[in-house]
Amino acid sequence: MMMVVIYWTFDTVASGQILTRILITALVMTYGIFTQSLINSRNEALAEKDRTRQQLIQAEKLAALGAVAAGVAHEVKNPLAIIIQGIEYLKSSLGSDAGLLDASSRIEKSALRADNIVKGLLGYARQITLKPGEGDIVPVIEESLSFVEHQLKDGQIRVEKHFAPDLPVVIMDSNQIKQVFTNLFMNAIEAMPEGGALGIRAETAGIPEGRRHLKIVVSDTGVGIPADKMRNVFDPFFTTKVSGRGLGLSAMLGILRSHHAGINIYSEIGRGSTFRIYFPAHQAVKK
Repeated sequence: MMMVVIYWTFDTVASGQILTRILITALVMTYGIFTQSLINSRNEALAEKDRTRQQLIQAEKLAALGAVAAGVAHEVKNPLAIIIQGIEYLKSSLGSDAGLLDASSRIEKSALRADNIVKGLLGYARQITLKPGEGDIVPVIEESLSFVEHQLKDGQIRVEKHFAPDLPVVIMDSNQIKQVFTNLFMNAIEAMPEGGALGIRAETAGIPEGRRHLKIVVSDTGVGIPADKMRNVFDPFFTTKVSGRGLGLSAMLGILRSHHAGINIYSEIGRGSTFRIYFPAHQAVKK
């Protein structure tokens, strides 16, 4: 309506002069462009406000998780320490029985991994100092795969790996990053009850800001995540599984944030899910 009034006013003043009419048209078009620019700016501001609000909500949820996780972790830590000590004593008493020694070593490795997970959960309540160092991501991925070797075999799931040459090293606490990958692999296995393929890809990638990143892509051919659940997958205690506790992805997000790493998810019902993780690349490059 405002544009019509402006045009009518100038049209009256113009008294039929073509040049003036052209000027009026230009002014009206400029006004329209300016108005649209204001609308776009407002929409961007509202979107940014919503993103900030979601980040605050997520931070509050993670803080709540910290309080609960600390209580659970304290209850588990002492019995776990006794189990680890018992395994060490058991190994010293097994003699040369290769089968029992192998089984006890697997139990010990799993118990130690559980102990690292407990330490990670305690980190939500009180900051546990990271033990970062330069590292190659491939051995970390390979060892994480070894933790789920039997589940992959029992589930008839094949692993498809592709690691690009000359991957950059990253600064990481390898024990915590193993938790991230183990969690992702277990989620993928549970999403493929009829078998399928677990894809793992590592490559160098850039981002709009121009900084090099190490991109890790973990994909499955499973059931997928419903679109209405995607927004909540990293919420504490949220799960799409009947027997799940919903702590895994939330804890994983906390670990990645402590490493200044990012993650995004794409999922399609009946076709599977893809997780992309971006680690800041260190200047050194793997030889």
